[in-house]
Amino acid sequence: IEFGYTATLQTSLENAKSETILSWLEDETLVATSIWDKELMKDLGKKVYRLQLMTLQFVTIQLAPSVDVLMWTERDAAGKPVFKLESVGYDPNVQILPGIGVDAKTLGIKIEVMGELRLSDDGKGLSGEIGFVSGGSLPPPMRLMPKPAIQAATGVINKTVSDFAVRSFQKGAKENFRKFQRAQGQESAV
Repeated sequence: IEFGYTATLQTSLENAKSETILSWLEDETLVATSIWDKELMKDLGKKVYRLQLMTLQFVTIQLAPSVDVLMWTERDAAGKPVFKLESVGYDPNVQILPGIGVDAKTLGIKIEVMGELRLSDDGKGLSGEIGFVSGGSLPPPMRLMPKPAIQAATGVINKTVSDFAVRSFQKGAKENFRKFQRAQGQESAV
């Protein structure tokens, strides 16, 4: 089974100048530490961060995954900075619930994350996408489940993960950009 989700990010940054947003995007460390809850993130060095997700329940399987993500900034064709992220490792941290005799390793779970963030078209915020794909083998008892039940479970996981990622990013980006803006001495008087 394989499932995933892509979310579009649109974040308005109050009183922001496009030059300041572009300058912030160039600092990949500032942006990287803005996209995830600080309590669920660890800097592994060399632009790689471990992002811990919340515990997820997929029918009879419980996961508390972490994903190691490479984060960097590069320039687009117009020379503007674009922040990017791509998974480079993961730990599904799988637990099969009692009564299901399957070794978690036999599930072959994989998790991939990717995304981009850039100056919004109106120059007053950020826009981008973040997506993830997860997959693996179902244990024998779950292979007998009706397809609609499995689709419903994957839909709940997709929505939970994407809502958390978008909410975490928007909150962190606004807070950290505001700090950056203040440090730059470019905050407009309201």
